[in-house]
Amino acid sequence: MRKTILASLLLAGCASGPTKQEQLTRIDRQLNELYRPLVALVEESRLSRDDFLRKEGRKETLPTDRTLTDEEMKRWIDEIEKVMFPRNERMCALIRAKRDLVDGPLPASWQALLDHWDGWKEDHEKWKKDRVPYSFTARTPFPRSLERELKASIAQMEERLAALKKG
Repeated sequence: MRKTILASLLLAGCASGPTKQEQLTRIDRQLNELYRPLVALVEESRLSRDDFLRKEGRKETLPTDRTLTDEEMKRWIDEIEKVMFPRNERMCALIRAKRDLVDGPLPASWQALLDHWDGWKEDHEKWKKDRVPYSFTARTPFPRSLERELKASIAQMEERLAALKKG
């Protein structure tokens, strides 16, 4: 009888879930190690792209009504190699390195970002190495909903954090 009660208490203690402090620690890590750094990189990406387009006098990355001049193409390749690619790499490395801080399955927009970068990187490397022609854009679009979704997740986590601290 005593062993049964002791075993029940032990099992109940193990099944009770994370403590308040463990929840606070996890949410703090999620915010500071993944969500906030990722949204900062996504915002930086959007602003940088907008700045490039403004300097180039275009509304779209690559015009659909004409081909780029050699000089325009040189500036575009310089932009993607020196600005966009390193940032894309940092965003995706962050997602992969901190995957354990995502509750549940990876959000679709996050997977879309990984697919966007992986495909573009592969195509560009083939062009650099073997001069395999490609469009100088990613196979798949950048997930435009990512920034909005990250901000919404951050707001929810901050609310949860405040509620845990309060109660």
